[in-house]
Amino acid sequence: MEKVEISEPRKKLAIGVSCIDSLIGGGLESGVITEIYGEGGSGKTNLALLFSISCVRQGKRVIYIDTEGVSSERLSQISNGSEKLGENLILYRVSSLEDQELAIMRCEKLMERYGNVGLIVIDSFTEYFRLEKTSDAPARIAGFQKQLSHLSRIILKFNIPALITNQVYQDVDGGGLQPFGGHVINHAMKSILEVSKIDSGKRRLTVMKHRSIADGQFSDFRIVSFGISCEA
Repeated sequence: MEKVEISEPRKKLAIGVSCIDSLIGGGLESGVITEIYGEGGSGKTNLALLFSISCVRQGKRVIYIDTEGVSSERLSQISNGSEKLGENLILYRVSSLEDQELAIMRCEKLMERYGNVGLIVIDSFTEYFRLEKTSDAPARIAGFQKQLSHLSRIILKFNIPALITNQVYQDVDGGGLQPFGGHVINHAMKSILEVSKIDSGKRRLTVMKHRSIADGQFSDFRIVSFGISCEA
């Protein structure tokens, strides 16, 4: 097995929204895959886009693997129509599990080619795993592990963060909404954030797992035309 070590100190990619950056200790940590999960319409993609815009504004490129059809109108709206974003966002629209795996495999060559990629996003990581018409649980688990292992190796090698979004399902046994992929994805993540809808149109981002932040810490915000607005 190839051993990959980080030769540089860990860096953090801020989102540029004070309440979010404060909650997660300054931003997404390099060499770490961060998972954001929540129900549809809770704000997962908005957060992913804002992290991407922040990265581009710092002079870096972003590899954005899109499984759900991100809105170009929303992207233009929150980036204020910046041409710089379009030039530096490497967008892969994938339509199958095989496409997704190929896109992840290509990331390393793209990073070697461009040299200034600062973030990899997969939105959402579990879309095609969820839609697969198979009852073969071991094969599904192996697929999760293969893709996450390859992604982890890449971001460790290049010392950048990765962000994946995840969908949820209703757990009839334990109750409540749970992220798809269960313990397999949970085990691979060093940083997990839950975004949820609360009263009066607010959203809440809660730390579910982090190496240096206590579980249960949260911050409230609203989704607005220009991105995200912090709630006192």
